[in-house]
Amino acid sequence: MNKTISLLASTALLTLTQAGYSDQSNEHKKAVAPIPQQEAAAQVPAPQQEVAGTATIPQQEVVEAALYGKVETIKKALAQGYEVNSRDPEKRTALMYASFNGQTAIVKMLIDAGADVNAQDTVGTSALMFAASAPSGSETVQVLLDAGAKIDMIDNNEHFTALMWAAAEGQAENVKLLLKHKADVSLKDVDGDTAESFATKKGHAAIAQLLKDAAKGQTPVITETE
Repeated sequence: MNKTISLLASTALLTLTQAGYSDQSNEHKKAVAPIPQQEAAAQVPAPQQEVAGTATIPQQEVVEAALYGKVETIKKALAQGYEVNSRDPEKRTALMYASFNGQTAIVKMLIDAGADVNAQDTVGTSALMFAASAPSGSETVQVLLDAGAKIDMIDNNEHFTALMWAAAEGQAENVKLLLKHKADVSLKDVDGDTAESFATKKGHAAIAQLLKDAAKGQTPVITETE
């Protein structure tokens, strides 16, 4: 079984652009072959109705703005009455896209507008899981947790958790933050892997040790740079 967690995120995000879609590692970008533009366009929901004679920002543009941190576009969309919990064909929301790239300002705006922090996409991935995988995601992780994101939620495909995502991607700050908020280190995916075993298999030795210490009830401390 393919155990590359980043594959789940890459699949949907590549429906937006043919090229690299984020500021994250090359591992994310090379995980899945690009989807042709025609196929990608076919997956984008139809634009919303026009409001007060002004052209409403289409769904695709909103999610792209969320992904790339275009704050003004999000502000305009919200002012036009954009439905923050609307979903793309993979049932992903703008909040999920913003979380994936650690766009904290937009995450806050969407939450303030009523975005569901515990919504899950087709395979059960949540905004917190996406944020946990992001190199710049710790602030976003904190915002989502403060807003009530369920820390130990599992997806309905592989039973991955946010902690597993962070560990597999080598995101030490995200791992520490999740542990601070009592993420369950004992949870296993469908193959019996834990966050610690993901970190070990991916070569993140310091994170693996941190998780091992946490499992023993010890205060986790990272003493080397990942």
